[in-house]
Amino acid sequence: MSDRTADWLAGMWLVLVVLVSLFASALTAHDPYDPAGPTLAPPGGPFPLGTDALGRDLWSRLAYGGRFSLGASLLASGLTVLLGGSLGLLAAALGGWVERGVLWLANSMLAIPGLLLAMLLVAGMGPGMPTVILAVAIGGTPGYARLSRGLFAALREMGYVAAAAALGAGRFWLAWRHVLPNARDHLISLATTSFAWAFLGTTTLTFLGLTGEPALPEWGALLNAGRLHLVQAPRLVILPGVLITLTILSVHRLGDWLSRRIAT
Repeated sequence: MSDRTADWLAGMWLVLVVLVSLFASALTAHDPYDPAGPTLAPPGGPFPLGTDALGRDLWSRLAYGGRFSLGASLLASGLTVLLGGSLGLLAAALGGWVERGVLWLANSMLAIPGLLLAMLLVAGMGPGMPTVILAVAIGGTPGYARLSRGLFAALREMGYVAAAAALGAGRFWLAWRHVLPNARDHLISLATTSFAWAFLGTTTLTFLGLTGEPALPEWGALLNAGRLHLVQAPRLVILPGVLITLTILSVHRLGDWLSRRIAT
């Protein structure tokens, strides 16, 4: 498969997932929380993908689940980009002990795997979807801060930045007007990687039951619930697992495409 074909497939998959999530109420006939038929009913009739162990329509739960998985991951990655990018820009702008302090903090936090750090934060703050989002965001911040700081530091050494500094521009002005705009494309590429990590982290924590809401129609939670019925109804595990895998791979492909576009 060529790179162009893979790019198109990844893009179409992401568009499809987003559209189904946004218009889930129009595309489904049953409430994702309420039983609508017999338990573990096979696909067919009013239930295109069958029902779960409580008789809830699996298609409805998967369609609505995209809202929770994508929305939570988008919020978490947005916080990661905001926090990590701000720390990286601050470090590159001020340099000296501030830069060393940010790098020390980022390196110290990177000594703990991001997912483990997120789990520790949820354990300390208590279960809940807002806690999961915040924990995933903080878990991804050190890596993004370190990468963005390296990018900002490289741009800081460019000739046009030195020329602006020689004309009397302050550090924060240089960072805001010259360094940050020229780093935008690379930051967007890094953000796609951050979103993929946030999506994986969010669905992992929800798979572990850390949302505090067992009935929540979220892909990681659906995967966790389905494993109890793997033999009787393997689709309860296979379908959310495939959705999670394809979405993560597609986001990574989007990041590769952006990197190639920036390089050219």
